[in-house]
Amino acid sequence: MDQLGMGDILAGSRFGRRAALRGGTLALGGLAAAALIGCGGDDDNGGDSGGAAATGTSAASTIDKGDAQRGFYVKDDALPYPYNFPEPKKDPKPGGTLRVAATWDVGPMDPTLSAAGGTVTVPNVVYNRLIGIKRGPTTDPFKTELQPELAQSWERSPDGLTYTFKIRPDIKWQNLPPLNGRGFVAADAAFALNRYMTEGVHRAYYVNVDTIQAVDATTLKVQMKRPVADFLNPLGSDKQTIFPKELVDNGDIQKKVIGTGPMILQEATAGQKVTFTKNPDYFQRKVLLDGFEFRIMPDLAARLAAFRTGQVEYAYSPVAAPSEVDNLKKSMPDIQINMIPLTYVTFTLALNLTDPKYQDERVRRAISMALNRQQLVQLVAEGLGKAVNIIPWTYVLDKEPTIESGGLGKWMKYAPDESKALLSAAGADKLQMKQSYYAYSGANDKTVEVAVPMLQAVGINVSGGKVDYTEFNSQWVGSKLADATMSGWGTSGFDADNWFYGQVFSKSPGNRWRMSDSQIDTWAEQQQTTLDPAARREIWKKIWDRDLDMMYRPPLPNGFTYEVMAASLRGVRWGQSSPNGNSSYYNWGSQVENAWLDK
Repeated sequence: MDQLGMGDILAGSRFGRRAALRGGTLALGGLAAAALIGCGGDDDNGGDSGGAAATGTSAASTIDKGDAQRGFYVKDDALPYPYNFPEPKKDPKPGGTLRVAATWDVGPMDPTLSAAGGTVTVPNVVYNRLIGIKRGPTTDPFKTELQPELAQSWERSPDGLTYTFKIRPDIKWQNLPPLNGRGFVAADAAFALNRYMTEGVHRAYYVNVDTIQAVDATTLKVQMKRPVADFLNPLGSDKQTIFPKELVDNGDIQKKVIGTGPMILQEATAGQKVTFTKNPDYFQRKVLLDGFEFRIMPDLAARLAAFRTGQVEYAYSPVAAPSEVDNLKKSMPDIQINMIPLTYVTFTLALNLTDPKYQDERVRRAISMALNRQQLVQLVAEGLGKAVNIIPWTYVLDKEPTIESGGLGKWMKYAPDESKALLSAAGADKLQMKQSYYAYSGANDKTVEVAVPMLQAVGINVSGGKVDYTEFNSQWVGSKLADATMSGWGTSGFDADNWFYGQVFSKSPGNRWRMSDSQIDTWAEQQQTTLDPAARREIWKKIWDRDLDMMYRPPLPNGFTYEVMAASLRGVRWGQSSPNGNSSYYNWGSQVENAWLDK
């Protein structure tokens, strides 16, 4: 059997040792390598590690570079804030209640019903997962690692058809009826996973599973129908928490959450708040916080005000643009700030690829070359953004690709004359594009404002405009896009299969662009069952190259995401690049057990 316990690195996280490009995302061999370049070079040549707050504004001589126990300082010198910074040299303090201003509202708490924030977030604070994804200050922001949780170890048979999980013997359900603190056993995990497999919205994760059985109290065995390289990844996500049979049997699974996790649910009031108290019997460690609270604040101004006045230690997306971050820091100089590495873009100029006018690749290539992506970064993201692919480059490359280097193919360069020539050669020099979009933020409005004239400059007649979210969402998520949109987002995921099958396979529901490429289909299926990491990476590169060459999905650049925390919040870090699913919107359950308040 192949041992797959603590430290197992998920596919797609291979990096060279040195920095990729000045001004670009860093390609690292790990946090130790990252620490060497955090202060301006590739050599570990000094810098006082005496504990200065590492928020990207300190002088290099006072930056605390950190260590393996506290986390390392990781920064691109061209950017104003680091990707990661270490915890201070302090002993954690017990006590206090961590307060978070959230945007979702309380929903049904059965995690099989939905992937929405109102359903998965609360269970993630109370339930555990079979295995975990490493998060927090000591996590490499460019790497994803599996780690033990309910299962203390696991093995995969050489043929990839059998997974055996060893359950920790000292776990107890929370001491509330009807669980009453009984011991957690393998049959509990088998029950929850079998329910995910047979009902609800997450069944797709288990289409290749044959059986899930508890061999004894501490042994769980999963038998596969065929080997699947990414089977483990979803088990560590926020979508696959382990819930008790008792709540399903008595019908309380939608309104109650009683788990094995670090927090016990106290109150969940729609439109107001969700409160928790610490679990004194938590098996992983002694929980430091006395309590945890979500305050439901859908209004951005209210969240920002609550953060400014100290009513909450963290708020969902209180700032977006660099100028907003800088202004906040002027009034709150001690806040902690980091940036999330930008290894892929979220949005494309999505086209209805079933429409004959977009089926000639020359048309799609021309559309792409009409876009001045560097100008979009300057005007939309205040100069701090990236023009990369919709597939994370970390899966296929050892350093960040750029348009200038050719690492993103031939067609992402800005070349309006070539664009016009291609349109003419394709007989599309009077192309009509009806572009509808949903304004998810002011940045999207600005993107449309800047990009539409670029398309019109090469002779594309662009009409249409903003539409209601419900209308747009039903079109896009339902793969029913009428013509084109600049709000064409990719499905989110925590494994390679999301990008190399889910988004590109012709019959996949995540293929919202309605791509239909027989060569990509073949590779998409091959990569699913290729267990050798090097061979699988070669297949991914083929998909990456063909997708960019055929320009099925012209990428639109992204601005950076900024994470802002109160000066007192410790033990929590939102800063990893995808594909690790490390979202402050959903994943508090995997970090709250290590959180503490430095007050």
